[in-house]
Formats: sequence, C-alpha cells, structure tokens
Amino acid sequence: MPHPLSSTSDPSVFRIGVMTMDVEGQDSEAFSALVRDGVERFKQTIPAEHRLETEIIAFNGPHLTPGAGSYSPLDFFQIAFAEKAERNIQFLLVVTEVDLTASTRAYTLALPSQLTNIAILSTKRLDPGFWGEGNNHDIAARRLSALLLHSFGKLVNLPPSSDPDNAMHPLERVEDLDRMERLDEKQWARVDRVLPREAHERRTRGARLPFILSTLLRDAPEIVRALIRANPFKLVMSLPTMVAAGLSVIIVLLFSAETWDVASAVSIGQVSLFALVSVLAALFVLYRAFALDAVMSRDRYLAETTVVTISVTLLSLAITLLLLFAGFGLLMYLGIVSVFPGKLMETWPTVDPAVRTLDHVKLSLFLASMGILAGSLGGRSDSRDLVRGVLFIDEES
Repeated sequence: MPHPLSSTSDPSVFRIGVMTMDVEGQDSEAFSALVRDGVERFKQTIPAEHRLETEIIAFNGPHLTPGAGSYSPLDFFQIAFAEKAERNIQFLLVVTEVDLTASTRAYTLALPSQLTNIAILSTKRLDPGFWGEGNNHDIAARRLSALLLHSFGKLVNLPPSSDPDNAMHPLERVEDLDRMERLDEKQWARVDRVLPREAHERRTRGARLPFILSTLLRDAPEIVRALIRANPFKLVMSLPTMVAAGLSVIIVLLFSAETWDVASAVSIGQVSLFALVSVLAALFVLYRAFALDAVMSRDRYLAETTVVTISVTLLSLAITLLLLFAGFGLLMYLGIVSVFPGKLMETWPTVDPAVRTLDHVKLSLFLASMGILAGSLGGRSDSRDLVRGVLFIDEES
C-alpha cells in the first residue's frame, strides 16, 4: 500500500505534507484537533486553481530530550529530512506541541529551511491560554493556519510584505498571526511560477553520479544563494568551543622549540599539503558529528533536494573552516613578527635560525593546521549550531 502523498499521485500537483510530532503526549487529542482545524483553515486560504495538495501525516513517538526547557529544531529536522525523502513530499511542515529553541531569543514559533523545503512549527504559544488568558481553540487554530501559510511562503522564497494583514509580514509577536491570514493575487501568481523550481521534485534510482553532477549544475544559482544566506563569516562566530580549543593548542605550540624546528626543516609544499589534509579532516569530523547523510527512500530513490542540501552544507562548512584557518594563520603570523623575541628565533631551531619571512609563513601555516585539527576534535558540539545556521532562516520569531 503506498504512502500518503506518494509518487503515485498526480505529478502535476505539488504536495504539502503537515507532519504532527506529539513529543510529550500530555494532551494528544487536543493537539490533534488543533492541527486538523488549522490545516483545514490553511487549505481554505489556497485558491482552488492552484496545484497544491495538503494532507496531515502523523509521526508518533519521537524520543527527544529538551535543553533548558525547549527542544532543538535540528532534532525534528533530522526525522523530517528522512521522512520527506521516503514519502516523496515536495514541502514538509512539521508541527509539534513543544517549545523550540531560538538562536537569539527565548523561543521561536517557526523555523523554515528554504534549502530543504522543511519547516518546523510550534503550537506551544498559539493559544491565549498559554499567556494567562482563557483557552480559545478557535484563535489557536487561526494562528496555526497563518503560521503554516507564512512558513510555506518562506519555503517558496516569497519576499516580506509591509502589509500587516499579509501572511508574509515580518512575524514579531504571536498576536501578529491574528491578522496574517492571506496572500494576495500577485503572490499566488509568483508561487505558481516558482513551484517547479522550488519544489526540487526530480529523483533518480540509478546513475547517481550523472544525476548529482547535473543537479549541481542546474541548481548552482540556488546553491550560491544558500551559501550567501548562510554567511560563513557569521558561522565562524558560532564556533566558540572550536576556536577556544584551537587557540589553546597553537599558543602552547608557538612557545615550543620543536615547533620552530618544523618551520626550519619542512618545505612550503609540505606544510601546504599538511594544511589541506588538516582542513579536510576537520571538515569530515564536523560533518559526521551532525550525521546529515545522503538520505534515500527504501526504494533507493535519491532526491534533488538531498543533493542540494548535502552540497550546501559541505561547502558552507568548508568555507567556514578555511576562514577559521586563515584567522588562526594571520593571528600567529602577527604574533611571531610583532611580539616573539628575535633571540629565540635564532637559538631555538636546531637546523637553521628561523628568522626569514618564509620561516614565519611556514610556522603560521603549521600552527593554523594544528589549531583546525585540535578545534574540530575539541569543538564537535559546535557543529549543531553551525549546521543550524546553514539550514534554517534564523530571523523567525
């Protein structure tokens, strides 16, 4: 028996799956009723002539652990990423009844990922009863419908609207959802235009290498946009543990005579090769720490979305590591030429005095490589924040 929303459906229809994840199960019936009513209202906002089909999917029993009272959106994302590939759904909106952690705020209502066409939504704060007022199922359902429409608009890359009654108005407070109930005709026309591109619906069962290469070429502009949106310069700031671990190692090595022997003895080619291997090893460690694999369905289909997501994640991590490597190297070089005693440069190395600019460059590259290696091993916990910055649009409230 095929899954709901499986590939046996009309290929001209784009599918929106609303997956419920009842984590704590404290009032499952009320949560299910809220989602059903919210989705029905959401369906009514979609004009009949548009090629969108919406269906609720239940995913029971995810075993997640909260941190500081909230749950990590990445935990839901990992489940959703696999389910989206298995069910062949173009857009997946995951709805849970628990609070979601935010990067800069106390909580978040929704975190959409344009890269993967997955959004994680929370109903925790939608009911006025949460804020000390009387419980109101109708208001909560209307807010959920608006949040679903807002998140779907983010997935198809609709621009923000200055109209507070529009679903794409910037979402600052829960009460804003009371007005954000519609998209206008121009926005729906844009949705129709971009759906074939934004849905990433292509799949393959065989000849995966040609499929991967063609996908990278076809989706190159989107991959570049995703890299720019992830902003590797900003991602470096989400690696405090890795930076601290790397700096602690290279500062100790800087004041080691054996390290200066390396600077004197090795060639620039050798230290450059060591630097390349170090960055690749750190990339592997950080990527595997999150374990975002190339998910395929049980019938061995590989989806275009999966290829794009893996590519952007790896490229973002690689550029971030290269920036960190450059920062370590520049910091060490400045430290060597500005504050390190010249007498030690002459007397520590047992091969030749390390007083030339080339020696300082080689030493800086070697120290930066060691910093990247040590940081990737000591700061693996940072990888979740790093991947979150790549996958999610973080301006949501």
